[in-house]
Amino acid sequence: MRIIKKSPTPVTAFPLGEDHPLEAQLLERGLLRRRPDGTYEVFSREATGGMGQLAQPGDFVKLDSGGMPYPNTRDYFLQHHDRLPDGAYVQRPVPLTAWQVGEPVTDGMAFLLERGLLRIHKDDPHRYFSATLWGAPLTAPSDAVVVFYDLTRDRDGRVTDATFNFVAREQFTQTYDVLE
Repeated sequence: MRIIKKSPTPVTAFPLGEDHPLEAQLLERGLLRRRPDGTYEVFSREATGGMGQLAQPGDFVKLDSGGMPYPNTRDYFLQHHDRLPDGAYVQRPVPLTAWQVGEPVTDGMAFLLERGLLRIHKDDPHRYFSATLWGAPLTAPSDAVVVFYDLTRDRDGRVTDATFNFVAREQFTQTYDVLE
């Protein structure tokens, strides 16, 4: 497992439900869908099966380097990002852990695999990883990186919960620094 930190790269982001011009553009392109109950589906790079990742009004949508959207809860976004004078945002760099194919299985990966929170499909390198995140089935190819945002441990140090996501290799290379 590697220790990583987000590079201080400006990102485009906006809160859902506040009539931001990017929201209208993403709705028109089919990368964002407003549901009848007022919530949203965000069709990120990893969304599969015709379902987008679920997000609430007020949650933020960030655009990756390829212009694809992905959600952040409002609380997480506001706690971890600063607004720049030009209206873009930058994520405050904090150390995280990451795992990729070929590395030894760590306790975080073992927890996800044993609980069925992450599945590996060795027969399909294009949909190697699969998980349900943000209420939607997501897949990622074998060169993607599993980024852990939080690992909760009990008193004995055993992992009891994990918050994670897939990051496409090109996006990872462009936006993260590997510390060790």
